[in-house]
Amino acid sequence: MANRIPESFIAEVRQKVNIVDVIGQYTQLVKRGRQWTGSCPFHDDRHPSLFVEENKQVFNCFSCGRSGSVFSFVMEKEGMSYPEAIISLAESVDMQVDSQFVADATPRIDPKTQAIFDLQAAAQRLYQHILQHTTSGETALHYLHDKRQLTDETIKQFGIGFVPDDNVLLQYAETQNISREIMLASDLFLSNDEGRLRDRFAGRVVWPIRSTNGQVVGFSGRTLDSKNSIKYMNSPESPFFNKGQILYNFDLAKGDIRKTGTAMIFEGFMDVISSEIAGRPAAVATMGTALTQDHVRQLTRLAKRILLVYDGDEAGQNAAKRSIHLIQAQKQDVDIGIVHLPDDLDPDEVRVQKGKEVLKQALDQNIQTPIAFLIQAARYNKNLSNQTQYLAFLGEAMTILQQATPVEQDMQLTRIANEFGTSKQALIEQLKQTPKRQSKETVNRTSQHFHQQSPQITDMEEPPLTGDDAAFSSNQQSTNQIEQAERALIMAMIKSPQVLEQVSDTTGFAFVHPEYQLLMMLIAIYQKQQAHFDLAQFMDFIQKPELNQRILAIDRTFGDLAVEPGAISDYLRIIMHDAPVEAQIKTLQQAIDVAKQQHDDNKLLQLTTELINIKKQRNK
Repeated sequence: MANRIPESFIAEVRQKVNIVDVIGQYTQLVKRGRQWTGSCPFHDDRHPSLFVEENKQVFNCFSCGRSGSVFSFVMEKEGMSYPEAIISLAESVDMQVDSQFVADATPRIDPKTQAIFDLQAAAQRLYQHILQHTTSGETALHYLHDKRQLTDETIKQFGIGFVPDDNVLLQYAETQNISREIMLASDLFLSNDEGRLRDRFAGRVVWPIRSTNGQVVGFSGRTLDSKNSIKYMNSPESPFFNKGQILYNFDLAKGDIRKTGTAMIFEGFMDVISSEIAGRPAAVATMGTALTQDHVRQLTRLAKRILLVYDGDEAGQNAAKRSIHLIQAQKQDVDIGIVHLPDDLDPDEVRVQKGKEVLKQALDQNIQTPIAFLIQAARYNKNLSNQTQYLAFLGEAMTILQQATPVEQDMQLTRIANEFGTSKQALIEQLKQTPKRQSKETVNRTSQHFHQQSPQITDMEEPPLTGDDAAFSSNQQSTNQIEQAERALIMAMIKSPQVLEQVSDTTGFAFVHPEYQLLMMLIAIYQKQQAHFDLAQFMDFIQKPELNQRILAIDRTFGDLAVEPGAISDYLRIIMHDAPVEAQIKTLQQAIDVAKQQHDDNKLLQLTTELINIKKQRNK
């Protein structure tokens, strides 16, 4: 599959995408000498173990061992294949992607799931046709035109439809010989006690719900019957419809989110549509559930700023509070804003009652910081002319202000002092005296931030080596000299095809450690395909984490050394001559230990003599 994407396209993606920018979306990176450091996003990393080399476009975690290029990072973090990672990164920098690349990179879907998706897509087309072109949809169409003030163009853009009461989808499925198993699995039908099926969304205007790539995976329906107590109905949770992972309109909005760097989160589908009508298309909505970590992850890959546009009622205020804490806990460097709408209307009501220009202005200008919003929310349901309730409000406000910058503290204290006639100096004193009452999320967030800002590194140019890398660092003792020679020889092969040829032609040569023999073979294949060696590209070519970790360690130790002909001869001598001798010495030392335990003095004398002679020969 990967071979179908031309190497020239992959090289262009590699050139346009900066690994620091990509990894920086998942963890805060700090420049330390030639490298960037941060907490590894693949595990609970209390001390920064992740190192990113911008000039070579590679990363490495000294704790969990993950390493590679920007492609392998995205593959590991997002569960993508190599072609999917290439396409995802290409789209992130607005490169034109051939549709055939996308088709080739798309994972093959099992026949049952594909049949379900086909039925979902057919249902959407059928429902929209009924709404716009049949008498059955006239009432629903009038409702959308008159009460919702939607044009036919907007209805078509968002795929809105209508489901009549005559089981039209069931009839369609039967004429297409779609099996009962697929119909039930699609969740587009309900079954009664006798096992008879009927259209789930009968009598409802429906909004299709699409996955990130635009596949219809479910519906949300609104009844037109005022007597129906179930006003809204969503498709039930299923393997392909997970409300905690799906954001309404994300497939259409992601281009604008990426372009503007801003994502707006709404509570309702019509709020999203109203934002589009008002000229602000970077809008998504949660599926009748709270914002989740998956939602935040999707958005912060594209956006550096998130605006929460929630209703002004108590439920909306509480949802905004939860969302603020969730985003801050997961992504500290994202700018958060909370949009305040006039008269506590929801966005759709603002557009319908006051016009799209008023909504556009509110989305652009009526933006509060999290601190300002939380202090405003602390007023909710309090009579601030009552001394007791006013003091309770001040207590909450002071706790909130402890998380604010000095400038915002000053602004908010000035506002409170002016509004209520309280001395600003008294407010400042109360703020100083207020004990810090951090939530668990805040404590974790602060701790993580401290570790990210204060990595435990003594040498800013080169990271501390642990585990395998520490054992084989350039300062290791002579007992590890053989592996040092193997690593140095691998780097010489990388830098010079002539060295690779020389080693290949050396009779009887073989690396002591088999992983270096494998690397030698891979280097030979790679050099036949590429005119120049590129570390990140070679790691993508390998696609073996343990070998990538090894090649990075080699590059760190020997990458800056020049290839010297005399050094190559030394490496070969160490590997071909010294290594067998060292193996003999090790065997003799083990035999001497056994002789000592058995108190065999004659054997001990013989073995010791052999060991002394071998060491003399080695040191000549």
